Amino acid sequence: MNYSPKNYAMAFCDAVLSAKNDAEQKKCIRNFLDLLRKNRDQRKINEILALSEKIISRKTGARKVVVESARPLSAQNKKLVESITKPDDYIEKKINKGLVAGVRVTINDELQLDGSFSKKIKNIFI
Repeated sequence: MNYSPKNYAMAFCDAVLSAKNDAEQKKCIRNFLDLLRKNRDQRKINEILALSEKIISRKTGARKVVVESARPLSAQNKKLVESITKPDDYIEKKINKGLVAGVRVTINDELQLDGSFSKKIKNIFI
């Protein structure tokens, strides 16, 4: 069978979210990977996982928050991040030397709060 990544992602999310405990979730994941192997659709796994992440975020209300900074976050910036996140949000911290200074926060790959020095410099010259 040949299913679209969206169909796989929706089925995977339904199965994982309906699992009652960690053991059932692990079983769902193993079964899903076996299904991908059986259907020879392993090459779609990255797209399926990206779609699954978005579906689960939408269904649970949790958000994916990516915080980029040129250096490890200061105490002030940590407080800023804590003020805009919820306890169930997934927070990913990245070091991005291209920012020069400041912080860039992206929420659910859609909303971006850019307080970086490089953004301010670009705004001056544009």
